[in-house]
Amino acid sequence: MFDDVHNIRDEPEVEFHMVVPEYSTYKDLHADQTIPAVTMERLQDFLSACYTNFNPKVADLYKGRYIQYVQTAVHENLVYVTSSVWAEMKKTVSYKVDASLTKDGVVSESQCECAAGQGPAAHCNHVITVLFALVAFCKDGELLTDLT
Repeated sequence: MFDDVHNIRDEPEVEFHMVVPEYSTYKDLHADQTIPAVTMERLQDFLSACYTNFNPKVADLYKGRYIQYVQTAVHENLVYVTSSVWAEMKKTVSYKVDASLTKDGVVSESQCECAAGQGPAAHCNHVITVLFALVAFCKDGELLTDLT
């Protein structure tokens, strides 16, 4: 865009925000619940599409119970996941993570409140930790969170 003297002005970037279902439709993820089969292969495919690789630190964050909770909701053929993940450096700060999955377990969109987590294909460690937790849940039927 140009100003009055035809100088180029920088347009402010529009922040991405996922459209998610009403909060009241989300339910805690637990062993009796079924979700699409999120596999390590699907996670690797998502990371490859983002031009990055799996960081082993993510497994440590998951095992260290940095995830506070995971909830899911189904809306218009997608499974939505919302979660809260402690910051890596300060366990007094947490970030809200959202992701949507197809019925085949493919990540459709993701976002995080952290500085690196802007969507629609956010792939910060907080998002990847939640996706890794879904892989573990699909494999073992168990979810490690700070609240369990």
